[in-house]
Amino acid sequence: SRSRSRSHRRSRSRSYSRDYRRRHSHSHSPMSTRRRHIGNRANPDPNCCLGVFGLSLYTTERDLREVFSKYGPIADVSIVYDQQSRRSRGFAFVYFENVEDAKE
Repeated sequence: SRSRSRSHRRSRSRSYSRDYRRRHSHSHSPMSTRRRHIGNRANPDPNCCLGVFGLSLYTTERDLREVFSKYGPIADVSIVYDQQSRRSRGFAFVYFENVEDAKE
C-alpha cells in the first residue's frame, strides 16, 4: 500500500507541474498577443466583426441578434465565456454579413 500512495503522489505532482506550466506559459499569454496588434488598433481595417463590451452576465446571443439585426443581416454572434466558471466575461463579437452594416 505504501508504494501505491507514493506513485499516486508522484503522478499528481507531475500533472500539477504540467498544468502550472500550461497556465503560466509566457508564449501564449494574452499580453504577448495584444502587444503585436497595438499598431493597427487605432485605425483598424473595416471588417464584418464588431466587438461589444460591458455586457451584463445575463445578456444572451438572442438579445444581441435582436439589437444588432436592425443594422443589417447577422452572420454570427459569439459571447465570450470563462473556461472554468462557464459564465459570460461581459463581452461578445457580432459578425455581420456585410462590412457596410458593421460600419453603421
